[in-house]
Amino acid sequence: MSYLEMAIEKGFAEFIKDKKAEKILYKPQNHTENYSDPEEKVRVEFWAELIFRYEYSLERIELEVTVPRRTPADRADIVVYEDDEKKQPYIVVECKRDGVTDSEFNQAVEQACGNRASLGATYAATVAGTTRRFLDFKKHKSQERKKNIIADLPIRYGNPPENRYFKGKSQQDLSAVSREQLRSAIRKCHQTLWEGGKRSPIVAFGEFCKIIFVKIKDEKDTKRNQPYQFQCRTEEESEKLAARIQELYKIEQEKEPGVFTDTINVGNLHARLVQ
Repeated sequence: MSYLEMAIEKGFAEFIKDKKAEKILYKPQNHTENYSDPEEKVRVEFWAELIFRYEYSLERIELEVTVPRRTPADRADIVVYEDDEKKQPYIVVECKRDGVTDSEFNQAVEQACGNRASLGATYAATVAGTTRRFLDFKKHKSQERKKNIIADLPIRYGNPPENRYFKGKSQQDLSAVSREQLRSAIRKCHQTLWEGGKRSPIVAFGEFCKIIFVKIKDEKDTKRNQPYQFQCRTEEESEKLAARIQELYKIEQEKEPGVFTDTINVGNLHARLVQ
């Protein structure tokens, strides 16, 4: 059961059908939106995830929050507050449709960070389907974008975890995705590696296969209850993740030199990995 299905079952949300489009009603906020909008589908799913996985109170979550000191029409998609009076923002979330380009996603990150700064929140989150970026501003300056990347948002006002994914741990392990989600992820990865035509589609696909091979091997070789190697850790700069992936691939090269004849040849692999 998805988090949204759980929210509907609990009576927190409801689908409303009219002649024009299917709508979603956020009951605690008494807020209705067009569910056929791809961006809204992302928002309502993450809203439900904030409730059931991250364990934040319904009463401390707001939608369409006006952002001071920014354009009059600028609103934060979701804000989680620290207090019942909703005076102290804690997490500011910017949602975009699944499958946005790298440049669109980076623009959304900047929007989330700008809204966070204006509202005075601790965390900024950008969610575009399965593509996500979480940033912690407790230790680092407001313009920092690398050192403050965290593996995941904290659960119920705790500390951000060092790793998001652990093999075999409930709600922390990798889970099966739908066929459409898989297709979307493959398209997104290929688009990133293709770099707008800087490499041919065939070359980009070849590099994609190498990276996927490392990902699959990591999933198989990681021991139960241990964190996967193929993931970005809290406060870990992307260069370290890229080096770790290259090392995992090198191990397989040494085992099968006749099969893996080339290295992973992706310029700025570290930059590609944070997309």
